[in-house]
Amino acid sequence: MRLPREKPKRELINITPLIDVVFILLVFFMLAGSIEPEDAFAVTPTASSSDLRGDVQDLVILVGEEGEIAINDRSVPRDALEGEVRDILTGNPEVLIQLKPDSRAEAKDVIAIMEEIRNGGASYIVLLTVGAGQVAG
Repeated sequence: MRLPREKPKRELINITPLIDVVFILLVFFMLAGSIEPEDAFAVTPTASSSDLRGDVQDLVILVGEEGEIAINDRSVPRDALEGEVRDILTGNPEVLIQLKPDSRAEAKDVIAIMEEIRNGGASYIVLLTVGAGQVAG
């Protein structure tokens, strides 16, 4: 007597745990990623061949094409810059000051602003530029 052979059952692979892990990773990277704050006005940084980069954004001072100044996201009059820097450094002496001038700004204006920042008590200023060969966007 011949018994009929049972057909092997196909086991279905449950991918629900895989999808859960992918979504958890997605949420983690969305929350852990950094979102760059918008500048107070548009600035096109100068190109540089230096390898140093200021990745920490404690304090960013923007210098516009016409010499306008903004600290982080608020505009500051030129004559108040030294006092503003002094106040910030009094509250947090370890703050990293980053200067981001527009590539069309006059060099003498940028140097004068750097002197005002130094007069405000800054001992170290990072000049933010775009690497040579990169396009500012």
